[in-house]
Amino acid sequence: MKFTLVRDLREDALMRPLLAGLLLFALLFLGADALLKSEQLGLAPSALAATLYGDEENYVDPMPATSLTEQVHASLFFMMFTLLTLGATYVRLVGGRGLRILPMHLSMLAGLSDPALLLLAYYGGDAFVLPWLGAFWLWHAGALFMALASLARLVRPGR
Repeated sequence: MKFTLVRDLREDALMRPLLAGLLLFALLFLGADALLKSEQLGLAPSALAATLYGDEENYVDPMPATSLTEQVHASLFFMMFTLLTLGATYVRLVGGRGLRILPMHLSMLAGLSDPALLLLAYYGGDAFVLPWLGAFWLWHAGALFMALASLARLVRPGR
């Protein structure tokens, strides 16, 4: 986290490639996370409902609670790491004033609600399936935006 101490990140010859690598890996992670969630849970309302609650017609058993809590546990760690790192980078490179900070706040709020809404969908019923999907895609879209905006400012330092 040395990049929080360097005055001008865009001019530092050592930090620019390191941060560019970090941002590229974050972009790769976001894509891989969406693919993983699509395979594990399903990212369509009907697929998610079938995974969580089972589907008798297709002989699909409901997801065990232990599997769900393991996924929530892992997701919390990776989401926290990704959003906090991207948020710190975004604020340092793009700026933390006015509407520029809105994507970070929306991503953080959606990221915080993601695991809670997934657990509510599992225990509370079908009414929380769409809100979980919305929170999932919102935090991914916000993180993607922060990573791309930070990468653009890093690559084009004059802007």
